[in-house]
Amino acid sequence: MKGNVIEVDQGNFQAEVIQRSFHEPVLVDFWAPWCGPCRMLGPVLERVANEPGSGFVLAKLNSDQNQGLSRQFGIQGIPAVKAFANGRVVDEFVGAQPEPMVRQFVGRVKMSFKPAPTSSKPKQTAEVKDPAGRLKQARQLLNQGSGCQAQTLLDNFPASPQKEEAGQLLLLATFMCSGGQELGGSTDVQGMYGQAASAMQRREASAALYHLLVALNQEPQERKAKARGVMQAIFVLLGENNTLTQQYRSLL
Repeated sequence: MKGNVIEVDQGNFQAEVIQRSFHEPVLVDFWAPWCGPCRMLGPVLERVANEPGSGFVLAKLNSDQNQGLSRQFGIQGIPAVKAFANGRVVDEFVGAQPEPMVRQFVGRVKMSFKPAPTSSKPKQTAEVKDPAGRLKQARQLLNQGSGCQAQTLLDNFPASPQKEEAGQLLLLATFMCSGGQELGGSTDVQGMYGQAASAMQRREASAALYHLLVALNQEPQERKAKARGVMQAIFVLLGENNTLTQQYRSLL
């Protein structure tokens, strides 16, 4: 791989796709060596990515070798291309597309991309002095599906009346930022956690809670605490009067 085309896998997906997408769009090409349409689409994507000033990075992911990530992002057929911006999927297509359609897709993604603002040191200091404002901002980011940015605000939260709530929401932010992988577990359970994290990034709390509950029921007793903690954090984010909170709390 060269230029703006990189290879990604389970080990570097968080850094090379999720984190990088806060600075520039990242298109992930889910492919496999045996897939004929993949061999048609791949060179088109690579050619567009490596043009001067292309404005995006193409990440090639072998779906056969990374089945957990394929399940996490709901890949049912390949080639599949998902565009990431600010830590979440913002657009996608499935199947080999002609070059004009690929260029339209890339243009649409680039036009809608807005780099995440970089916090300056004075702003960070103000946030530390105002825990309530810092927690409010973290909540807004979580509601927008931006787990990684929320995690930055919730880490090392100062002693305050908001510290306990911040600690609960940090579990959710870390879960979202890692794509669900930090909880570990069997391959099937990891796939469910991944789908839950992806759902939260898409602001679909109902789907996230469903996948978490399914995963929780498959976990051995000694591993249930973390998944339960993430569900409790979603309840905190939604609020006690939310219908989903009431529904799923009764199922725990």
